[in-house]
Amino acid sequence: MSGATPDPAAAANPLGELAKFALAATERNMALARSWSDALLAMLKEQSEDARATLTTLAASLEAMERALASQEETNRALRQSLEGYRQIVDRYVSAQERTAGLVQSAVDDLQTAGEGQMEAARALLRPPMWATEATGATEPFTQMMQAWTDAFTRFSGGRTADPRSS
Repeated sequence: MSGATPDPAAAANPLGELAKFALAATERNMALARSWSDALLAMLKEQSEDARATLTTLAASLEAMERALASQEETNRALRQSLEGYRQIVDRYVSAQERTAGLVQSAVDDLQTAGEGQMEAARALLRPPMWATEATGATEPFTQMMQAWTDAFTRFSGGRTADPRSS
């Protein structure tokens, strides 16, 4: 009622004017509600797409983790088998070394026994027989040769020299 001339038909029906204002206000409210609901739907669609993209990325990440874990399990299995193989090799090597050490010890013992037997034989040869005690002059060169041989053998075998006449 600003300075416009009043409509004579409107003056006759004051409720019609009020109905027009109410209709215009309702149309504006409906347009506003439609805009708001369209914006809300657009935002929810974007959030839904973002959530779908996030879930797709998460699913791909989980699949990659599964593959990595499976690969790690295969690697662990291969390492376990390799470790077991090395353990068997070491066990066989230790067993072979023990057998070799036993064979070497047995050979050394046999050689020592044979050397001791030869030493006893040499000592027996160096002892003058009872009947030859008077003839020591005749056997002296042989006795000296056998003594030199016995001393050399004793030095070689790591023993001490012994005078055959003292036995």
